Amino acid sequence: MAKIRLAQPQDAAALLDISKQYIDTPNTLEYELPSDSAFVDWLEGTLTKFPVLVVETENGISAYGYASQKAGSPAQAWNASLQAFVGLNVRGQGYGFHLMVALMELLKLQGVYNVYSQITEGNPRSEVLHRKLGFNVSGTLHKTGFKNGRWLDVHVVEKRLQEDQSGKEPAPVQPFTAVASALVEAVLADANKKLEARSDL
Repeated sequence: MAKIRLAQPQDAAALLDISKQYIDTPNTLEYELPSDSAFVDWLEGTLTKFPVLVVETENGISAYGYASQKAGSPAQAWNASLQAFVGLNVRGQGYGFHLMVALMELLKLQGVYNVYSQITEGNPRSEVLHRKLGFNVSGTLHKTGFKNGRWLDVHVVEKRLQEDQSGKEPAPVQPFTAVASALVEAVLADANKKLEARSDL
């Protein structure tokens, strides 16, 4: 049975194995994978600030997703970027959808207001997933990445997580480690209930 849980540093090798499946594709504009030690450092550092989630099955970790700080000025501190990778042999099982939903629920607990993703052209699965999640296309970066012998467009998509009409500056985004564990566990329990039902497929 598939289960969504928080990533742990010892998961780094499995996450890298999933990333390796995409490194030669235009789905990522990275040219090479980080070293094992660099990836462990990234994972440990990210987990203090934002959630990193994995889908674990009887065959091991099959997918992972994470949030990161979206670059911008201090006035844009309430934004985050999302990314997810699903093992090529288990696509179509709903893992990416449920990972992203759980990530967004956790980000709301942290005080994030907007989330963004980037979709490289030629990735229709990601386009369908983000539409299903309620993202809107906010623009296209034309011919912005060169990989596999050609220039690629990148579509930027966005979703508003929560509204605030007060006109007052929101409270700062909390580090993920500051969110009450009971609230995190409740989000994961709900995500796993929906994943088991697979009602969204």
